[in-house]
Amino acid sequence: MLKELYESEPKLLFPVRLVHEKHRGRWSTVEQPLLPGYLFLYVDDTEVLAPYIIKQERDVYKILRYTDGTMQLRDGDEAYAMWVLRYKGRLAPSKAICEAGRLVKILEGPLIDMEGKIVKVDRHKKRVVVAFDFAGMERLVNLSVDILTSAEAAR
Repeated sequence: MLKELYESEPKLLFPVRLVHEKHRGRWSTVEQPLLPGYLFLYVDDTEVLAPYIIKQERDVYKILRYTDGTMQLRDGDEAYAMWVLRYKGRLAPSKAICEAGRLVKILEGPLIDMEGKIVKVDRHKKRVVVAFDFAGMERLVNLSVDILTSAEAAR
């Protein structure tokens, strides 16, 4: 239905993160929502949103709006949405080097260009907690990392 309204096909993403989980002694990777309840709609700047998309239905959906009523993302929100788009809404584990229990360097993956702050590293669960600003609030998100030693990274 959206295809017929727009010259270029809009992108609609439900961002997910792939996280490592240990169950009965075995590691597996599962999908979890990045921001539960949020869909990301990417349209060309010149496109006007269809009225049925903008219409606010109670308890169904809302378009993110700023206090001045505008909907166009800006600043950190826009940067975050573009980061999600760059990874097509699917954030796989990043590869990182840890030494003495602290994160030293991100080698590859979504965290390499994340504009957030890593606030916690959990080597045993292979996760990092990242703080970033989105929609006017600081959000904490758990993301998986594949932790390498310096020797493994050198190979």
